[in-house]
Amino acid sequence: MLPRFATAMGAQVHVLRFVRGKYKGEEFPLGPEQKNFVVGRSSDVDLVLADDAVSRKHARIYGERGRMWLRDLGSRNGTTVNGDPVTRHCLREGDRLVIGASLISVAITDSSQVRMGWAGERKTTSSDAGSSSKSMSGSISDIPLVDVLQWLATSRKTGTLVIRNQDDSSTGHIYLREGMAFYATINANEAMEPEKALIRMLSWSNGNFGLENTEYEGTPPKQIRTSLGHVLMEAARQNDEIEHLAERYEVPRYTTEVTLVRPSKVRWRELKHEDLDLIQDLAEGRGWAFIMDTYVEDDLKLTHRLVDLKKRGLVTF
Repeated sequence: MLPRFATAMGAQVHVLRFVRGKYKGEEFPLGPEQKNFVVGRSSDVDLVLADDAVSRKHARIYGERGRMWLRDLGSRNGTTVNGDPVTRHCLREGDRLVIGASLISVAITDSSQVRMGWAGERKTTSSDAGSSSKSMSGSISDIPLVDVLQWLATSRKTGTLVIRNQDDSSTGHIYLREGMAFYATINANEAMEPEKALIRMLSWSNGNFGLENTEYEGTPPKQIRTSLGHVLMEAARQNDEIEHLAERYEVPRYTTEVTLVRPSKVRWRELKHEDLDLIQDLAEGRGWAFIMDTYVEDDLKLTHRLVDLKKRGLVTF
């Protein structure tokens, strides 16, 4: 007789791989012969997660129409897939789940290549305790910041998340208190609105992150007042609109060199006051990065403004 979670040789199975949290490094294969798995804190479910942020019966994973599905069972803290809360979702390879304080990736592999069984209920060893005290770190190309922040929020972590963007060598800091991001900076620029800094960091896709145990000293000049959920939704909206704009026009990036067109096709006195400020900063040698960092407007509005100025023949990039 096959072990409880074993499958026939050669079969393709979904595997839950625990990336962050108490069970980091564990795997839970979803065998085709047992098509219904309940995830929760209760000792009588199929996948036991001993985590106060997990409901007794948190979610169900089941096979239907040849696919594997996940359904939230009305859990207190909800179930997140790829940064969005879900009630029902068809599992695909590469999906990233947040259940309680666990960050889980979904893989599809041959059953002969997976480690059968579930060791997640093992007792903590001295080596486990040592590793858990270390700062978590990773690549934002493997684990997007939206997933990292949601995991930190669920885990109620306190500390400083440091992100290094390899595309423009910027360094961001997100300061957390019991999982709440209350302040953020990029390149230690305190003049930038913290919410704007956080939203920009969420657009980064190439770099590394690491959680440090250091806390923010003193009182930040400004604090993030909106909820993490609102910030994540706003970041997704802005990034989607910028990408949509990029499908129609060339759009400037943070490191883009912007120059004035001389002679100008439009008399400057015909411009709006806010556009005159932007033109003056460019004329005085301040670059696009300076404008993005110091202007109160969000990156989406500034991008729209610069694209419009280029269409009118005032700037080029």
